[in-house]
Amino acid sequence: MVDDAGMKITEVVRSDASGGRVVSHSHVKGLGLTASGVAATSGAGLIGQQAAREAAGIAVDLIRCRKMAGRTLLLVGAPGSGKSAIARAISKELGTRVPFFVLSGSEVYSAEVKKSEVLMEAFRRAIGLRIKETKEVYEGEVTELVPEES
Repeated sequence: MVDDAGMKITEVVRSDASGGRVVSHSHVKGLGLTASGVAATSGAGLIGQQAAREAAGIAVDLIRCRKMAGRTLLLVGAPGSGKSAIARAISKELGTRVPFFVLSGSEVYSAEVKKSEVLMEAFRRAIGLRIKETKEVYEGEVTELVPEES
């Protein structure tokens, strides 16, 4: 295949099917813990941070047992310490049924939109309410309508 400038293209890389933005830490598949909760040296895309991964595993167990309902988990550390990678690993461990939403600081601090509006919209998207409604449908033909006086 040849591009517009006449250069030969040897590899074509397609973007993901979702069409969304590229996500950091997409290589992380989980916390990389053994069945006993001990962190492997390297596993599931994470290397190092054994103590943090084991602590995150405890948080995952609490969430699965529904002991953290209505509470949040705050990860604190210096820039580049792996907070985002561990958060992504926690979300992978919990699966798709538990809401997880990534929000960057540049999305919150905007000149056009208030911080509270951005955060409320993020919470709404993360919660992802699913409402099911049951309706009864009657099939047939209307033969007569009689008005009632009240």
